[in-house]
This record gives sequence, structure tokens and C-alpha cells, in this order.
Amino acid sequence: MGVSSVSKGPYSSAARMRCLMHERAPFHIKALHGFTGSVGNLVFVVFELFVLFFYQRVVGLDGRLVGLAIFISLVVDALTDPVIGDWSDRLRARFGRRHTMMFGSVLPMGLFFFLQFTPPAGLSQQGLFLWLLVMSVGARVMLTFFDAPAAAVTAEVAVRPADRAEMGIYRQVAGLLAYLGVLYLAFSVFFSSTEAFPVGQENPAAYAPFGAAAAIALMVFMIVASAGTYRHIRRFENSLPPPSRTRFDWMKTLRSWSELILQVRNTRALFWGLLLATTMGSCFRSLNLHFGPYLWGLTTEQMQAWQQAVPYGMLAAAVGARFIVTRTEPKYLYLTGYAILLTSYVAPLFLTLLGLLPEFGSGALAGVLFGFQLAAGLGAGLLMICSLIMFAETTDEYRFVRNVSRTALILGLITFGNKLASGLGKVVSGWILEWVGFPDVKSGVEVTPGVASDLALYAGVFCAVAGLAGLAVLSTFRLTRARHAEIVAGLRERDRMMQTEAASG
Repeated sequence: MGVSSVSKGPYSSAARMRCLMHERAPFHIKALHGFTGSVGNLVFVVFELFVLFFYQRVVGLDGRLVGLAIFISLVVDALTDPVIGDWSDRLRARFGRRHTMMFGSVLPMGLFFFLQFTPPAGLSQQGLFLWLLVMSVGARVMLTFFDAPAAAVTAEVAVRPADRAEMGIYRQVAGLLAYLGVLYLAFSVFFSSTEAFPVGQENPAAYAPFGAAAAIALMVFMIVASAGTYRHIRRFENSLPPPSRTRFDWMKTLRSWSELILQVRNTRALFWGLLLATTMGSCFRSLNLHFGPYLWGLTTEQMQAWQQAVPYGMLAAAVGARFIVTRTEPKYLYLTGYAILLTSYVAPLFLTLLGLLPEFGSGALAGVLFGFQLAAGLGAGLLMICSLIMFAETTDEYRFVRNVSRTALILGLITFGNKLASGLGKVVSGWILEWVGFPDVKSGVEVTPGVASDLALYAGVFCAVAGLAGLAVLSTFRLTRARHAEIVAGLRERDRMMQTEAASG
């Protein structure tokens, strides 16, 4: 039954909404929405690779304080994810419940993002800590105002599993391009080696222009992603009944969130599994700029190639997933990607300590490390695509069982777990740097082989323990393809019955 044939009875708005939900979104809408992946990956690369190194190694802030500031900002961010997601479900505004937040976050996000890399000269340890804390909290909260409604848009644009997988692939491709772009700007333009700074990322003067360029690119991506879906989602929202004017209830939101991560089995498995996986990854990635030149002797050019291997692996995962994701249980693809990622992080650290890798600073060593990073990208790519599908299918299961849709709240748990875990990983990294006595540039103390080896040992043990625990938790996920097909059929039958009631009324 087409939208035009639905009667104007009391249930016509609900019937039109369900008709629109089962339409297939046009290609250009799904493709432009993919730029949300560019936003996420740009922020991801900068926060994961450069913030800890800049403040600990270049500025001289105690690593524990750097980790604490980032952790606090990410805790605030993680707590606001479900709150802002729920608020987005209820919002009544001129530009719609999703896009009002998405457009409104652009300018403040760019400003906070840039200011992270321009701390005033002469600040004390406390002053540097507060500067990083305020700018990181501001940037992260603004990102949540963009990300939470954007995640809901993904589920509302596409209902069919194949369409959701397609949108995940567009996000992946757009994100990979942004990932490569940031790495090129960082290592080829701003942090290239000089006589004064052979390790280019130690140059303090390079960080302000780098932050400005990254902030401008970030704002452009946010505008494109928001504008691309605006008309389509407004058409969908215009068919919805008026949103509730009930005053926002913190406790109700937190109770719903607690139920999802503590009582709903599949959501619980995904949330806690992602928490452990992301903590492992955050710890490893935030120390990459410490590992590269000091543990393995990589040059700036080799650092760039090493880091670029990750998006190449993610691209391979995106291409391959298009052909296998509809034929294979997402859970098994997810666990496979997880195991690959864990091995790619832990193996090079322990093989180095055992003396089983090529000579320090050699081209052969750089090649081996490139291979491990390529595999890490493959594993991460499988995780990203499968997690989106598995969470989206979990929202269908929740709607089918509870007869209520909480799309933004449930999908917000993806970013909730990721951001909380990213903060935990930075805390661990900061403590490890202080435990091994990793010096800052201003001290003039050289990084000795012993310090670099201790760094690899502590980081390797932590990543191994966290990764194996995550694998065990994720193995408890139980929503199969066959069960999801039954759920989709049930939802469609329920929608047809409501349309019939609306037409007869």
C-alpha cells in the first residue's frame, strides 16, 4: 500500500510513518550520510595517536594527568550519549529532532578541537591539566550532539539488513579516506623530519597548524553529512505523531540505560565486549607514537606507512564484507575480526621482547610491522561493520519484544562503550608511561632501550588480558540471522495490521 492510499483516519500518521520506514533510501542519501564516518575517523585518529603524545612527550604534562583528563572528558561524553540520544528522540525543533543537534554542534566542535593543540605558554602542570580537560570535554560533548542523532538517522534511513550493511560500507569508505588524509597531513606536511627534529612529531610548533587544518576538515565533514540526509529525515519526521512534551527525566533515562547493559542479554554482551576490546585498542594505539621511533626505530616516513596500513586493511574488510556479510552470521565475523585485532596488537610487542623480529630501524622490521598493522585494520574493519549490524538488529529485537522503539537510546550504547573504554585505555597508557619513566622532550633525557622495552612489556600484558576477556564476553551473544529474519517478518506483519486498521478506520 502506498503512502498516498493511506486514509486520513486517526492512525494515518503512524501508517504513513511505517510505509516510509520500509522504503529503500536513495543512493545519494546513503552515500552522503557516509560522511559521518569521516567525522568519526578524523576525531578517532587525532585523539588516539596525537593527544597523549603531544601533552606527555612534547608539552611535558605528567602522563597520568594526561590520561586522567582524557578519561574524565570521555566519561562525561559516555554519560551524555544515552541522555542526548533520548533527548533527540523527544526533541521538537525547527530543523527536526536529529538535525537541530547535528547542525548546532559544528562550530563549537571545531573550536574546541583546535584549542586542544594550543595551550598557552607558561602553564603549570595543574594549568595544563585544566586546559586539556576543558577543551577535551567541550570537544567530546559537541561530538556527542552530532553522533547520537546521526546514529539514529542510520537506523531510520534503512530498515532492511542489506541496506544497513550498505550504509555501514559507505561510512567505512568515507572514514578511510579521512583516516588517510589525516595521516598524510600529519606526517608529510606538519610533522615531517627536520634537522632540528628528526622525529617530526616532537616539534611543538607543528601542532597549532595541524589542529587548525584538522578542525576545518572536521566541520566540513559534519556539514556534508548533516545536509545529505536532512530532507529525507524531515519527510520521515513529518509523518510522526507530535513528540512528547514530557520534561526530560534523567533517572528514567539512566534506568533504561542500566536495563539495556545489565539485563538485556544481547545488548549486554555487545556492550561489555566492546568495552574490553576498545580499552585494549585504545591503550595500544595511544602509545604508537612512542613505540614507532623508540622501540622499533621507525623514521617519520616509515611511521606514516605503518599507520596507513590500518585504513588499507579496513578497506579490504569493507570490500570483502559486502560479499560475505549477508551469507555469514555477524557474530562469527565479529569474533574473527576481534581475534585478528588482538593478535596484531600483542604479537609485535612480545616478538620484539623475545628478539624474534628484524633488526632495530631496518627496512625489514618496518615491513613486518606494516603487515601487522594491515591485519589490525582488517580486524578493526570487520568489528566496525558487524557491530553496526548487530546493534541495529538488536534494536529490531527490542522493538519486537517490547513493542516500543528506542532506536537512539540503544544505538547510543555503541558510542557509550567505545568512548568510556577509550578513556580507560588512555588512563592505562598514562600510568604505564610514568611507571617506566618515559621522559619528555624538554627534559633533554634520551629514551633508552630499557625504557622502550619496559613500555612494550607492560602494554603487551595489558592488551592480552583485556582482549581475551572481551572475546569470552562476546561469545555469549545469541541473536542469529534466522531469528532476526523472524523478527523482521513479525514487525512487518504487525505494521500491515496497523495499516489495515488505519485504512478501515
